[in-house]
Amino acid sequence: MTQPDDPIAGNCHGSRTRRHRRGAVSGKDLAQLTRALLGRLPAPRRAIRAAFVDARGAAIDDGLALYFPAPHSYTGEDVLELQGHGGPVVMQMLLKRCLELGARLAEPGEFTRRAFLNDKLDLAQAESVADLIEAATDSAARCALRSLRGEFSAAIEELLRQLIELRMLVEATLDFPEEELDPMDRADAKGRHARLLGAIETALAKSRQGSLLRTGLQVVLAGQPNVGKSSLLNRLAGEELAIVTPIAGTTRDSVRQTIQTTVCRSASSTRRVCAILRTKLNASASHAPGARSERPTWCCCWSMRVPA
Repeated sequence: MTQPDDPIAGNCHGSRTRRHRRGAVSGKDLAQLTRALLGRLPAPRRAIRAAFVDARGAAIDDGLALYFPAPHSYTGEDVLELQGHGGPVVMQMLLKRCLELGARLAEPGEFTRRAFLNDKLDLAQAESVADLIEAATDSAARCALRSLRGEFSAAIEELLRQLIELRMLVEATLDFPEEELDPMDRADAKGRHARLLGAIETALAKSRQGSLLRTGLQVVLAGQPNVGKSSLLNRLAGEELAIVTPIAGTTRDSVRQTIQTTVCRSASSTRRVCAILRTKLNASASHAPGARSERPTWCCCWSMRVPA
């Protein structure tokens, strides 16, 4: 059974062609493990070149090591980062050595979970770590990074502060009606309430926008043969994904592609995107080889998931 304070170790996997990979160990006291693995304890937060050795003292790899003593680390515990060569066999040997020294294999997201439990990240920042890793577009990555830096959390804290102040004013008015309160505060209570509601709506809209950037829009182009669907897809993607010929029905299989285009912040924005698609489709159809002379028939469908 795993314990919340067990030393944990894990690899940061990259592509098969990646030349360097990174592993990390986190725990309450990693000084002994670090000395056994590196032969010495590095100076805090300073990269050193070291040989990673096995139980017999033979070198597993030669790379960089960084030691972050608690609490000045990502997880709030002692953290040892190891940067070695990118071969998966080498990194597996290094991970096996860390497990021999008392660490256990980290569960998915456990490094970030420990950062949250040790008050290094709040819940919004912890969720944004996964959003940043899985971001498929530039806009999604920037949005996740802003949340990771605490912008969204700071906005929520400011809303909470204003709400507490308004609540204090209302409670003071109810509990001490005979006391003299600041006339400006009493008169502006309704205005504060209206401004606070507007700020909450703005925060909700930004959260929906972030969800939309994370999940994206699922768009389907469908229509009669030779009306320009393939031409439109190629034009939106900026590359030749589908065959365009005068022969009807050449695109038999479904073609899928992730495309970065206009950011949609509301339902009206999605309608504008649909209008843009219609314009581009009509333009593409009019120049497509063998295009029909009649007005093309097509449809554009999308599904959008936003938080409740």
